[in-house]
Amino acid sequence: MFQRLRDRLAAPDFRAELKSAAIALVIASLLFGGSFLSLFLAFTAQSLGAYAGAQYLFIAALALALIGGLYVVPKLARRVRLELSRLDISYAPTQETAFFVLLTVVVALSAFNTGNNLLYLIFAILISVIVASGIVSESMLRGLSVSLRFPEHIHAGQAALLDVSVANEKYLIPSMSLTIGARLTQKAGAPAASAEPPARSRWGWRRKAKPLAASLEGLAHFVIVGPRAKVRQTIEHTFPARGRYEIVGFTVTTKFPFGFLQKTRRFTASGAIVVYPPVDAGAPLPAGLSDALGARETNQRGLGADLYAIRQYRDGDRRRDIDWKATAKTRKLMVRDRMREDDRRVTLRFDPRAPRELTRDDMAAFEIGVARAASLATKLAKSGALTRLVTPDAATEFGNTPRHVHDMLRVLAMIEPQTAAPAANGARRVAGEAGLEVVFAWTVPATERGAAVAFEDLRPNPRDSNGDSTPS
Repeated sequence: MFQRLRDRLAAPDFRAELKSAAIALVIASLLFGGSFLSLFLAFTAQSLGAYAGAQYLFIAALALALIGGLYVVPKLARRVRLELSRLDISYAPTQETAFFVLLTVVVALSAFNTGNNLLYLIFAILISVIVASGIVSESMLRGLSVSLRFPEHIHAGQAALLDVSVANEKYLIPSMSLTIGARLTQKAGAPAASAEPPARSRWGWRRKAKPLAASLEGLAHFVIVGPRAKVRQTIEHTFPARGRYEIVGFTVTTKFPFGFLQKTRRFTASGAIVVYPPVDAGAPLPAGLSDALGARETNQRGLGADLYAIRQYRDGDRRRDIDWKATAKTRKLMVRDRMREDDRRVTLRFDPRAPRELTRDDMAAFEIGVARAASLATKLAKSGALTRLVTPDAATEFGNTPRHVHDMLRVLAMIEPQTAAPAANGARRVAGEAGLEVVFAWTVPATERGAAVAFEDLRPNPRDSNGDSTPS
């Protein structure tokens, strides 16, 4: 704490601000002090019968008070606005706000009309409750820091575990009833057309539709965060759409202590979440790929499953290939050689370029195609086939390791439909290609070494003769 104070005192801006505040305090003290002195002298003069002097003193006291108010109040207002802008706090009324304000107005009118001291006391208590609520709720939002941890690999439509942490840096005051949210912006992936339908509010009108996963409001709720303490919650959240989401910031909301006013403080943050397309392990394979999933062994040494020969151990051999029975019989370290399997190479070509403007059904068909390609890439890699993904803008390497699978899923997560006319050969080709291929495109080219999937065949609704989607 003292180190932080020394750092602030060393800052030139803070010293200048402290100097101006000290000057304003001295001037305000002189003005208001002179006003109170003039008021005291005016009452004294009035008690002594000097009414003319008392009148002048009253005028002087009022003038000094006005000058002090005109000089001090604007500076305080600017400082309050500056402090609120630093904290970035917004206010929103609640249902309890209207009821409490109405109750306060009724009590105030009753007190002024009847002159009952008890009603004046109740009115003063209500006003003090409002002031205390504002001060306490703002103190709940000070000295906080928020962090969010999420898995490295997230799939759309599947629950992901998120760790939300809140740290209270205040030394004495705890923070209570905090609701944490996150603000996200989608930079790539599923188009914003897949937005939530407009819902009706409590008053009957329709709210404006917003894109999916635009925010994570109400992500976690913390009842209390003690002073100099850090608490964490692990929650499940499902991202409805694939894509790359940038974390813009966090929001901390509280209604403590009485729920009369909802205060929200916004924190800036940076980070990105890549949500992969959904993967269906039971998705059917396109026709012509059954050979790609079957192993064809040759009579050559390699890394297959069947035994090729047993030989003596040499430097560089893997320990898991040691044959301990043969070693015990020959009293020499022996290893097993295995047969080599033919390389099974499959290229997935994904061409998002469409020859026309896409309708809503076309967008749905495109998303189904992305999910099919992600499921096929995962299934082929798990079967041992060397798989890669080729798009007009990117191409991954052949492989079947988890890293290769995640590289393909990351490309599919951020791919977007394009309205440019597709090339005659679909997605770009790479020199030295071999093996089978599966083409995903709007216009499917003829292929002799694999299969092709047309987005038109994945439309949820059939097209009529005019090219418009029929209502479902």
